[in-house]
Amino acid sequence: MLDNLIATPIFTSTKEFLEKKRSLITEAINFPTGTYDCPQKIVTANFSTDREAYFYKPGKETQRRNPNIYDMNPNVGIIGGVSETARWAFQQLWEYLIKISIIQQDTFKKVLVLLYRLCFLTDHKENSTGNLRYQPSNELLEYIKNIQDFVLTAGFREKFNTQELPLLDFLYFVDLLAWNEDVKYHGIKGTPYFANYTESKTGRTNTILSIIGAPILISDFIQDIIYKTANKGVIDVHLITSTIQKFSKTRGLCVLSNEELLTHLAPYLVEKV
Repeated sequence: MLDNLIATPIFTSTKEFLEKKRSLITEAINFPTGTYDCPQKIVTANFSTDREAYFYKPGKETQRRNPNIYDMNPNVGIIGGVSETARWAFQQLWEYLIKISIIQQDTFKKVLVLLYRLCFLTDHKENSTGNLRYQPSNELLEYIKNIQDFVLTAGFREKFNTQELPLLDFLYFVDLLAWNEDVKYHGIKGTPYFANYTESKTGRTNTILSIIGAPILISDFIQDIIYKTANKGVIDVHLITSTIQKFSKTRGLCVLSNEELLTHLAPYLVEKV
């Protein structure tokens, strides 16, 4: 694999990035909607010859006492088939990534950098209808396929006796999940609202950075257990208690600093390319 293909610089906000977010939010606000019992299906992408990414609208948070009126339900699966992510939440996302960390640490880093790129719309481009979509280049799609074929398929089977969601499906699902989070938090009265990057972090940015951050910290603890057990050392329980403390302080978010991300995701996440 050409690992320099995913060499990704630490993100610096631009006007273009904020406009991309506004475009996605505006489009989703205007998606057609059904009823809660008979939601409208909106296919956002077909990929891997027979797979699709789609929303059902409206989502369950529209039924709350204080509803998120633009909430949708993100899904991926075989075209025309049942959703393979219908009940997925953070637990399933983190389990998927932590399993990868146990299979192979280097692959774990690569997958997290792919998520980092997803967070900041690095691989989003306009499709044939002029709508912004997650569209990795042919080279990047081949890179993702190689991770799947040469590491993950056998790794999930041998380590956990499972057949997990393909990596590309996982990335498309996280994209929909994060897109929906932006719509819920920034679709104020039908218009995307945030003045700058700091205000825009709620939603997509904090969601994906938390999906990245928590498995990094948990993986550190697991790797410490593996190493100390093999070498008869003392396990560092502080690694897991500090993770719990971070969650309690940030109300469920687990966003690491740029310095922490650079340390954990080197050599694929860099200061600059």
